[in-house]
Amino acid sequence: MSDTFLPGSGFDTYEQQDKVLVGLGGGTAAKVAVRILQQQGFAVVGAVVKLSAEEEPLVQSAKEAAKALGIECATLNAEALAAQGVPPVDARLSALLTAADKLGIQYIATGHFAQVETGADGISHIYPPEDPAQDESDALAALPQDILARLILPLGSFTPEDVQEMAADFNV
Repeated sequence: MSDTFLPGSGFDTYEQQDKVLVGLGGGTAAKVAVRILQQQGFAVVGAVVKLSAEEEPLVQSAKEAAKALGIECATLNAEALAAQGVPPVDARLSALLTAADKLGIQYIATGHFAQVETGADGISHIYPPEDPAQDESDALAALPQDILARLILPLGSFTPEDVQEMAADFNV
């Protein structure tokens, strides 16, 4: 990976005071997403969205990841959304957005491999990531504009190999 693609070399576009609520699951992708956002100047807060009682290991993993990253991590209970048949990705992002609103946080983010861009018309769209083999854009394509307009996907410009290299560089 070329150093020109490392976070912090030319794409710091946000103000230092901007906050972002990042969906955590304990995996490497989410940890790297947190570090990229921090390098971009965001104040990062973590959250893990629990869709069922069986996801307690996910909650514990996310809390351990947040502790290692030195950020806060809230647990958001979205079991009611899951029980209503809302798809998991939609339920998780809806829960993140609701929590962000309550906390006065402008943006939400995840470690999904996809890109979100806002056109000149103000409409946000999901696009495939740099590496089509890791494309998670289909899972996000049906999200409503209120979520897409506030969603940041910091890993969309990177391949999984780039993310692994950054994980080593960031020591996560």
